[in-house]
Parts: sequence; C-alpha cells; structure tokens
Amino acid sequence: MKTNNNPIDENTKDMQESGSALSSRQRVILDALLREYEVALMLDLANDSYEIFKLAERFARTLSGLLKDRFSATMLDIADNCIYSYDYDLFVGAVSLESLRSRFEKEDFSSFVFRSITSRGPEYFRMRMIKAKEGPKAFIGVSCIQDEMSRELQQRRLFEGALDRARSADSAKSTFLTNMSHDIRTPMNAIIGFTNIASAHIDDKERVEDALEKIRTSSDHLLSLINNVLDMSRIESGRITIDEKKRNLITIVNKIQNILQPQIINKNLTFTIDTENLTVPEVYCDETRVTQILINLLSNAVKYTNPGGKVSLSIRQKSAGVGRRYCGYEFRVTDNGIGISKEFINRIFEPFEREIGRTENNSFGSGLGMSIAKGIIDMMGGTIRVESEENVGTQFVVDLEFRPARETETAAETEAGEMRGFDEDTDEDMAVFREGDAPSGKAKTEVGWIEGRRLLLVEDNPLNREIAEEMLVEDGFKVEVAENGRIAVQMIMNADPWYYSAVLMDIQMPVMDGYEATERIRSLSDRSRARIPVIAMTANAFNEDRRKAAECGMDAYITKPVDVLTLRYVLRRVLR
Repeated sequence: MKTNNNPIDENTKDMQESGSALSSRQRVILDALLREYEVALMLDLANDSYEIFKLAERFARTLSGLLKDRFSATMLDIADNCIYSYDYDLFVGAVSLESLRSRFEKEDFSSFVFRSITSRGPEYFRMRMIKAKEGPKAFIGVSCIQDEMSRELQQRRLFEGALDRARSADSAKSTFLTNMSHDIRTPMNAIIGFTNIASAHIDDKERVEDALEKIRTSSDHLLSLINNVLDMSRIESGRITIDEKKRNLITIVNKIQNILQPQIINKNLTFTIDTENLTVPEVYCDETRVTQILINLLSNAVKYTNPGGKVSLSIRQKSAGVGRRYCGYEFRVTDNGIGISKEFINRIFEPFEREIGRTENNSFGSGLGMSIAKGIIDMMGGTIRVESEENVGTQFVVDLEFRPARETETAAETEAGEMRGFDEDTDEDMAVFREGDAPSGKAKTEVGWIEGRRLLLVEDNPLNREIAEEMLVEDGFKVEVAENGRIAVQMIMNADPWYYSAVLMDIQMPVMDGYEATERIRSLSDRSRARIPVIAMTANAFNEDRRKAAECGMDAYITKPVDVLTLRYVLRRVLR
C-alpha cells in the first residue's frame, strides 16, 4: 500500500509525484475521482495491492489501524469493524478480487451503495469502481451520500404516500360505483316493476293507484339518493358555502318536527323536544345546513328505533366567554333504538358505510347521511360525537357556535349580519329572486290568476317537454314550446307585446343555453319583451347555479324533477 504523508486538499496526493506511472486516460479518471469522492485509490488486481490518492479527514480517523498492505485484507477489516450488519454480505461480495475481476471482464465500471456505522449511526455510502485499460488495474472512489439518500427516501415516501392515496381513491371509487349501482337499482327496480304492474292492470283502479303510490315513494327515495351524492360532491370539493341569516332555533326544530311527524306517527314513537335551556333562540345561522344536520340525525334515530320507542332532541345553550360574539349551542339527539356495534362506530362517518346485519327493521339508505352531516359540521367549525350501545340506544352530540341576535339590534345591523348576496328562499329546490308586482283592483281567485296566461316552455328534451307541458295545460295555462334558447329569443321578438306571461327556461341546451338566452331577452330594447319573467327549470342543483341564474336576470329557479306544487307556487309569486 502506498499513501501520501504530505496531503494537498484533504489528503489528496500530489499527482506530479506519480505522473510517470499514470497514462493520460488514467489521469483523467483520477482527476474526476479526486473532485467527486472523499476517498480515491488505484487497485492492482494482479498482486492485491492499492495506492491511496485521497483520504478525507473523517475517513482517515475511522479507518485508522484498518489499512493493511493487501487490498482484500483491508476490505475485510473494514467490513468487520465499520459495515452495517445488514449490508455486510453485499459489501464483502462486491469488493472481493474474484468478483471485481469477473465484473471487469464484462463491463468497464460499476457502483454499489452500502451502509456504514458512523458516530451519527448508519449512513449511506457509494463506492464506484472504474476499470483502467492499461494493465489489471482499477480506480475506486468512495463518498458519503447520506443527504442524497435522505432526500431520495423522503421523495420515495411521498411517492408511496401518493400511490397509496391513489389506490385508496381507486378503491373508494370502486366501492362508490358498487354501492351506487345497488342503491340506484333498488328504487329503479321498484319503479319499473310497478309500472309494468300498472300497465298490466290498467282497468283495475285500486291496483293502479297502489302501484303509482309505490312508484312515487321509490322515486322520492331515488331523488334523495341523488341529492345526497351531490351534497357529498360539494362537501369534498369545498363548494358548499355557509350563508348565515337571522333565524330562530325553536322555529327551525318545530319545522323539523313537522317534517318527521308522519314517520313518527307511523312507528308510534314518542318524540320530545327540549329547548328550556335555550335563553337566546334568535341567532345568525344557515337554516338549511342546520336543518340538514338535524334531519339526518333524527331520521336515522326514527329509522333505527323499533315501534313504540323514544326519540328526543334537546338544545342547550352554553355560556359565552367574556367579550365573545359567538355562543356555543349543543344539539343532542337520543333514541332507545337498536344501537351501533363497537366495530362499526369508528366508521360511521365514512361515505357509504352501513352496518351489516342492521336491516332487520326493513330500513334502507345510501350510507351518506352521516358523512354529509359530519362534512357540514366540519365546515361550520363544529364537532360531532356519538355514544351507542347495541339494543340500548344511541346518542349524537353536535356542538356548534352561532352569533346570538340582540333584541336591541337595529334593522341595519340585521341586514349587515345576514350578508345577503341575492334574495333566495331557504329551500334549495327552488328560489324566487324577483316577484311580480301586486295586482291592482280586486284580487283574482285561486284559479283566476291562471286565466289567459300564456307560457313559453324552452326545453330541448322531448320527454321533459311533454311532462312539463302536460302539467301546465292541466292547470289551465296556454303553452308554446321552443327547443333551444335561440328559438325562444326569436319567438319573443316576433310575438306581440306582453304576449307571453313568463318563460320557463332550461339551462343546458344546444345552440344557445338558458343563461345566454335570458341575457339576450333582458337586452331587448322593447320593455314589454325585455321584462318578461324568466324561470329557470333545470337539473343544475348547486347553489352557484342559482346565483348565476339570478345574475343573468332570471326571476326564479326550480330544480328538476319538477314538482307540480312547487311550479305552481313559483309561477304565482312571479306572475302576481
């Protein structure tokens, strides 16, 4: 072994000393090793000897006493004293003379990574071996790559995490599609089946009425499922907004009781509401979201409580901290129903999770209600927790914060607190942005307000057009139809002033959509045409769709499938 006692640049040997011994190619290789590696040496494979050209200080300290005359003996001593046990065989095999000779017969260079024990623990090193063309020699460089490997491992963990999330998302998508397929097919099977029954017994009025009632029930369930899926989509994409307005919590829970009353009576349940602790029921809140949370919790309580059981809702107001504008409100939903197993309770808020074996009471659902409730509560900055025991009952506790409304609050403060972007009804299935002027003179009768009204129905789908036209004609309206927005605008321009009382406008249509058609109508120079009430009648059910409808000049908004009572209600408010 040859070493240098007068190091230059961290124990780098003065290359001029051995200049006569190295060819020009070897000088290039060695120069590269000296720049890039902390250890650089030349190995003579014929006589098992080596010459060190560079030995960084920390390597010199670690290898002190381990450097022998023979290369193979040195490598074994290093392996025994420095190499991490899990990489021992790898290291010894890679640096053995037999392995090196065999490798250099096939290739000119190779490298491998190993771990060595240092004062900081196991660290990664790279050894690179390059064959020298002249004679059975090779150049070897060694350097620590711990920082590089740490970055690589971190990137690998990030990649693996992303891969796991992608696999999880793929699995969730498969689960979603499987559950959706089942949940949609169930009511669809009933709709198709009872439609066939009604057709086969068309002369049996009682049988047809029974089939139609079951079709209606299944249709409502299917619509509820679709609405839940849309809600989950909006929650996950962050598209749900919280619209706080001045509301009374007691009024809200009384409305909820009215909604649930038929189910409660049908199952002979005892339903109690406790609001005695509610000292300030007037608060600023999003009534739609609060209602949605409580409906999901209470409908589950009713569903999974056996006939004759008990369900209760209590609201407790918590004391607000000094100087705090917001106050805590605790909603507690309790039942003595079938309960939830310990195994399932940790998954209850995950989408599409339903407890196996819990359908003995003929209850069914999408498995989205709890996920939707949890998502809305999270967006409102609240918490939800659940306690349950099988065959004893379940209790959900929701904590939310609202800003109480002061009795001395001025009208200006109230309006500022509500922050209303546009006039909209709390019912997401419809909204009235602008109402018609109140009629002068004697008010028309319940039916009289329809007399002489001509509506323009703009709808590209023939079946939807037929259904809507039939509903309107049965109510007594005169109806004309257009297949797209461009035709509708042309028909209004060609008609006499005030010829159409209102326009029922679909949104997604070919040639010209409902938004553009409404803007074209509003830009007409003739007032009698530009001010025709326009009602959106669309399957676009998101809040931003309603907002866009208001912004483009529409007077009201109804979601499909259209309910005849909702349509009649909106028309009367717009046409009065």
